[in-house]
Amino acid sequence: MTLLKWKDEYSVKEETVDEQHKGLFKLSNEIYNLVEAGVDDSEHFRELFMALNDYSVEHFIYEEMYMREQGYPDLDEHIQQHLDFSDKLKDLCVGIEKETHVKDIGKFVTTWLVEHVINEDMKYKEFVEDKN
Repeated sequence: MTLLKWKDEYSVKEETVDEQHKGLFKLSNEIYNLVEAGVDDSEHFRELFMALNDYSVEHFIYEEMYMREQGYPDLDEHIQQHLDFSDKLKDLCVGIEKETHVKDIGKFVTTWLVEHVINEDMKYKEFVEDKN
């Protein structure tokens, strides 16, 4: 698990989406900080993961509406990636007190966020830029 730092290269040049991405990074970093501090409170982590899930769903809805407005041709594939993330996060959080280790959830979240923003979100950024 790594601490996420926002970089200008992550910007999709849509202010609300960028702010939401920063918010997702912030929540991920809160999880990181607790893991690094050795906090072992499954209830606290559960609350953080639920907040992360709620915020990501809100973000996904906004981002998908934006992509639909822009006529992004790969919207269905992008939506499926969002659904896969949400399903995986829920599956991991269900087992938070059992087989799932908080660090594993955190690693999944940070890896997915950065890879998704850098690889997938940049595709619709380029599409919008090319269109305009």
